[in-house]
Amino acid sequence: MVVLIWGTTYYAIKLQLGDVPPMQSVFYRFVIAAVLMWIIVLFRQSKIRFGRDMHLLFAGFGLLQFSLNYLVVYNATAYLVSGLVSVIFSLMILFNTLFSWLLFRDKPTPALLAGSVFGILGLVALFYDDINALSLNDAVFFGMALSLLSTLMASSGNMMAALLKTRGMDVVTCNCWGMTYGMLYLLVAILLSGQPWQFSLQPEYVYSLLYLSIAGTVIAFWAYLTIIYRIGAPRAAYISVLFPLVAILVSTLYEDMHWTLSKLTGIVLIIAGNLFIIQRKRVDTVEAK
Repeated sequence: MVVLIWGTTYYAIKLQLGDVPPMQSVFYRFVIAAVLMWIIVLFRQSKIRFGRDMHLLFAGFGLLQFSLNYLVVYNATAYLVSGLVSVIFSLMILFNTLFSWLLFRDKPTPALLAGSVFGILGLVALFYDDINALSLNDAVFFGMALSLLSTLMASSGNMMAALLKTRGMDVVTCNCWGMTYGMLYLLVAILLSGQPWQFSLQPEYVYSLLYLSIAGTVIAFWAYLTIIYRIGAPRAAYISVLFPLVAILVSTLYEDMHWTLSKLTGIVLIIAGNLFIIQRKRVDTVEAK
């Protein structure tokens, strides 16, 4: 479900670009998402009062996962083709593996490392034509740096989620407070920037905003954090390798993208990487039994 949703949000984000500044579009997205999460939390009668230490963790989670990460990646797409941004973002699986090893002593297995390498090579092949068309200049290097920074922030946000799990926090509570803090950070950033407030009533903008808020944020992050809680951040990060497959299919249908040998090769490599990840899960299950 996460792969299908996040694989289609790239096209939805494209429909958001135009008259409304990206920072404000992201803000509107998280306002709607945060309101929905609070409704869910209150309906479930979940605990909402926490001490200062927990709020510091929630604030850090919101800063990394629901504000800075999005601001940086939106700006990165202004300098790079979306394919290369996806390739760099797939490095999150390596960041998650490294951070989990250093912070939680979750040592990676050869199967996980092999699956990660196959997946990243597959993404490079999948978007080889886009990468090959780039000319190396200051703008490209700046875009690559922003993409790498966004990936690092997203991975750090995953680690914050894993840390919150060790403190006994459930997925709904983590997302609720994280999105709330992320929304507040974005509000402060907009006010400090002096941007005039704008909004579009065009149907494609409104519908894509609702899709990004409800499906792309509330549902997808709920599911994604559940995956982190159940199988760990390193294996959960393989989603960053899989959802570009859906994105490229959407581009084929709606953006007249043409298939090449390199794209077919990329899909084969990604599927092979996925088999390695699944194999590790099977081995873990057998050992648990």
